[in-house]
Order: sequence, then structure tokens, then C-alpha cells
Amino acid sequence: MRSSIFYPLSLLLVVLVAALSPAPPGLRAAAGALLLGLWTFGLVRGGRAVGYLPGHALLFLGLSLVGARAAAYAWLLVPPASVAFELSMAGGRRYLAAALYGILWLDLFACLHQLVAMGRGLSGAGLLAWSAGLGVGALLFVALGGLRLLRAERAGERTAKTKG
Repeated sequence: MRSSIFYPLSLLLVVLVAALSPAPPGLRAAAGALLLGLWTFGLVRGGRAVGYLPGHALLFLGLSLVGARAAAYAWLLVPPASVAFELSMAGGRRYLAAALYGILWLDLFACLHQLVAMGRGLSGAGLLAWSAGLGVGALLFVALGGLRLLRAERAGERTAKTKG
């Protein structure tokens, strides 16, 4: 359960991000609607996905502030993927959850890459080093997270088989 102040403050953040983002109006409207949908999902279901809402909102704002329009469009996948991941975990569909986990986190890492690369004006060797380092880190993070999700299912299956 979230603190009673979390939901009003996160709603305020959604409104501020949609209002202050220098992105094109259609992109801002889509981002605001997706964030509002994530907020509503959290209000109704109370899952973990809503806890990521402030980070998702600030990532979109950052992408639009540095002019990473392509990454901002790629960001549009993040809120629905967060909800889908939460629902697949709640439904016990671990293989689907592992696939969604990979999609979600690789998209987030790609957005983070663009945020830093464009925000810092990286080019040449600096961009190559940043890209390689983040790429290796992202692949390791996603692989280990997916493995953790799949192993949790196998452990659950073994427990159910021995009890039954």
C-alpha cells in the first residue's frame, strides 16, 4: 500500500509533465494519457507498476527536454508494458512476464541511452564507450532478470509437484 500522499502527488506530476514538456502536442497528449492510465491502474489495482510512475514521467520529460523525439516515441511503450508486465505476473504467466520484462527494460535502457547521449552531446569515442558500456550492462541486467523470473516459476512448479 502506498502512502496517502503518493497518489495526489503523482497525479500532479503527470499533469506537470504533460503541460511542461516541449514535445509536440500529440506526443504530449499521448504521454499524458498513458501516464494517467498507469496512475488509474495503480489506484484500482494497487500494484507495483504505479510505483514506477514518477520515474517514467520524469524520463519522458527528460527525453523531450533534450530533443530526443525518436526516444520519446519509443517511451510510449513503457506505461502499457508496465501494466502488461504487472498483469502477467499477477496471473502467474511467468514466461509472458519474462518476455515483457525484456521488452520493457530494453526500451527503458534505450531511452536512457538517448537521454544521456543527447543531453551530454556525446559523439565519437565517448558515444561509443557509453553505448558499449550501457549495452553490455543492459543485456546482463535483462538476462539475469529474465532468468530470475523463469527460475522462480520452476521452483514453484517443483514445490507444487512435491506437495501434490
